[in-house]
Amino acid sequence: MQRTLRFLTVTSMLFVTLQSHAAGTFGSSFDAPAILPVDQAFQVTQPTGSTIQISVAPGTYLYDDKTFVEDMSGQRLNTTRPDAHMYDDPIFGMTPIHRQDVTLSVDAATQSVTLHYQGCADVGFCYPPQQQELSISR
Repeated sequence: MQRTLRFLTVTSMLFVTLQSHAAGTFGSSFDAPAILPVDQAFQVTQPTGSTIQISVAPGTYLYDDKTFVEDMSGQRLNTTRPDAHMYDDPIFGMTPIHRQDVTLSVDAATQSVTLHYQGCADVGFCYPPQQQELSISR
């Protein structure tokens, strides 16, 4: 009987210790920051003329050099956009990013284009590269 009681006490203490250590190491699911789905983190609006708008959610950023537009043959098109801010990214080092909405004005846009973009959340999660086909209205 004493052996069983001692075993249960030690096992309970070990369980509580491991559980508190895991919560400290990996965080608690109750206070973990939410990672937005990519289509909420970066919302692309249907182009107006040759202008493409990308809304950047708070707590996320968009890589400037990974944001570009191609025509249907894969030729990269020139764009005019707001100035980016330099950021010391943990993966890429010093790199230009956008934390606010980005308006791309596309030079010589064809009727259909592909927008490429990638960004990260401040909590350390990076979204995979995205591409979206868009119709340019004239």
